[in-house]
Amino acid sequence: MLGKQAILELFEKKDIHNIFHLPGIHTLPLNESFKRHNINVFVGRHESNTAFMADGYARVSGKVGVVIVTPGPGLGNVVSGCMEAYNDDVPMLIIHIDTGRKEIGKGILHELVEPENIFKYFTKKTFSVSNKDDLIPALNDAYQTALSGRKGPVVISVPYTFFEKEVPFRLASSSYPLPGTQNPEPGTTISGIEKALYGKKKPIIIGGKSLMIEGIESNLEEICKGASIPFLTSTSGKGIVNEDNVYAFGNIMQKGIVKDIVASSDLAIAIGTRLRDVDAKRRGVKLKELIHIDIDNQWIGKNYPATVKIAGDIQKALEALGEILKERRFEWDLGGLKIAQQKERKALEKGSPGFRIMRLIRNVIPENTTTVWDLSLPSYWAEYYFPVYQQNTFIMPRGISPIFYALPGGIGAKIGRPDRPCLCICGDGGVLPAISELSTMKKYNIPVVLLVYNNNSFGILEDYMSTTYHIQGSMELTNPDFIKLANAFGIKGKRAKSLNQLKKIFLHDINWDEPFLIEFNYPIFPLPWRV
Repeated sequence: MLGKQAILELFEKKDIHNIFHLPGIHTLPLNESFKRHNINVFVGRHESNTAFMADGYARVSGKVGVVIVTPGPGLGNVVSGCMEAYNDDVPMLIIHIDTGRKEIGKGILHELVEPENIFKYFTKKTFSVSNKDDLIPALNDAYQTALSGRKGPVVISVPYTFFEKEVPFRLASSSYPLPGTQNPEPGTTISGIEKALYGKKKPIIIGGKSLMIEGIESNLEEICKGASIPFLTSTSGKGIVNEDNVYAFGNIMQKGIVKDIVASSDLAIAIGTRLRDVDAKRRGVKLKELIHIDIDNQWIGKNYPATVKIAGDIQKALEALGEILKERRFEWDLGGLKIAQQKERKALEKGSPGFRIMRLIRNVIPENTTTVWDLSLPSYWAEYYFPVYQQNTFIMPRGISPIFYALPGGIGAKIGRPDRPCLCICGDGGVLPAISELSTMKKYNIPVVLLVYNNNSFGILEDYMSTTYHIQGSMELTNPDFIKLANAFGIKGKRAKSLNQLKKIFLHDINWDEPFLIEFNYPIFPLPWRV
């Protein structure tokens, strides 16, 4: 079959029905085929945004986010999205529609020599197809690589000249070895954990993103509730279990009760978390002794020395842990700690605007709402204190921490889980470069609610400049009227200047079935680690 038909056949076999894309002259034969088949192509207004859409889609759906880009500037514009996906283990397939390599050196349109090499250090693998017979096997390998082992992005360059040529359709892998999840040796796993647990009175469990496995909550409840062990998470692990559970205490970086729990523990069992510096050590998290269980050994021992190191199938390791702890019960008073945490949060609500905003938002949105956050003042408070009740409903880009993520990421997240309401929380500094995607929301009728926290500045930087250098106003911004801007795209909007007004908008104006923009004008408030 023709190359363009073979690609669509592969998409069908891989259950790929949603693609994020910005077309160009090189992609037109493929665009023609998309129109004739059951493929949803979401055309964004900038390639950087399409990459973030694919990222958000992948995080909530568990599928590979597929981005198709043109050569030259199209490929260059997905660099930051690829970096984010690589550093946050998000499966993404970036299909680069390449120029004809034989013409390189003659000054052809979008000419670059081996452009996929740009991505060498922040992809799982790059592929370049030079023979039309390898088109489908290479695409198949690229797809499998994105999903295997530690998930992540893959870039594959496909010459546009193959679209109208006959190619064989075969899925047989070429010689590329695919990384896989290691299987821990059961005896070693059990004996190592048993030895580390010997004599311990107050262990804790820390869950990360790789523990975000459907159905895992029952395993964790049996272990944590049964053996009386507090369960904490990294930022990307928020939602592994319902945070209302008596054994669940939220993000490990919190102060107060959580800090006391960590300080008085005598063993940390970290499962499916990288324990990166930015997620734990930099936030003052200190661990006395560690069992570190992850899908591979890439991050084990990087920031904290581990007594026991287990790289492999984390679900099997968790089952082994459950067997060891069946008849044990530790000295934690989970109920008392939960009551103390609730009292602590009531005190925070009285004295901290950031906490009050988090509490308000949580109380006025449905429990299963997907929330997608830029890096802004509200998002840092959300990291610490926003309760999450279901898996993959709290999306924050902590790979490289881009501030332009939430709006396009939210569009992708809503497409990935259309059954869930979707709320994007952006800062005014982060939303404006992505605001053109209001056009995408309107064009495809993607019912995302966008909350723009507007303090007319880069608020976090203004806070630092003010507190560190005693310089005021150096990070101020000149912003448009966001409501009029939304209305210009045919999207409804409303402005709030107080928490009470914000609450009324959520309760009376939002129906979650259409795009909506809320501009929330509110002063800068302290960061959570300053409170």
